[in-house]
Amino acid sequence: VKPTDSAAACDMSLDLLADNNAMIGITVIAPCRPNQRVMVKHGGLAVTGKTSASGTMFLNLPAMEVQARLELTFPDGEKLGSVVQMPEVGALQRFAVQWLERDAFQLQAFEDKADYGQPGHVSAVNPHTPAPGLAAQGGFVTLLGDPSVDLPMLAEVYTFPSKGEAEVLVEAAVTAETCGRELLGETVSAVGGKVTVSELTLAMPECDAAGDILVLKNLVPEMTLAAR
Repeated sequence: VKPTDSAAACDMSLDLLADNNAMIGITVIAPCRPNQRVMVKHGGLAVTGKTSASGTMFLNLPAMEVQARLELTFPDGEKLGSVVQMPEVGALQRFAVQWLERDAFQLQAFEDKADYGQPGHVSAVNPHTPAPGLAAQGGFVTLLGDPSVDLPMLAEVYTFPSKGEAEVLVEAAVTAETCGRELLGETVSAVGGKVTVSELTLAMPECDAAGDILVLKNLVPEMTLAAR
């Protein structure tokens, strides 16, 4: 094999596409990096992806900024970066919680004063994700991060509905994985493309409280978007 051929085979590319509902379509082609952990950073979010056996990776990420900059980092420190314009984000509000490995948190959103289990209750269990090509009718949750990699970085992102109200809570379940220690995470709030990141620390009860759920309220900054 000529050196030039092998070098060409190892070219990496990162393509970003502005998709419906202010989602960024991410395509990575890295033939020499099969089955590798990839850290994806954008607008305060930091989550893990994984390339396929052929070195490709396809992700959909909620845009948090109008001028959306993405940075991907591979295990050896090599980086790929690009920018895509996401004008829709200027009229959106998004809120995310993110964590590392076992420090699991859950987002719960209640639209128009819904209660648990009602149609307006949006969560990872019932994310209301719009079908490809369709515009969202209300709010929806996007689950991010590949849990199969080493040190997985995971997140749940809630996109607020364009009309109506929504209350957002963050929960932490007391499990064998989380009990008796401190959970560390971050919340990321994006309003009209302005991002605020806050640390989230939570001392969990002892393991005899397994099955209980801690509820954190008032984490979403009180901000209103100007009506257009």
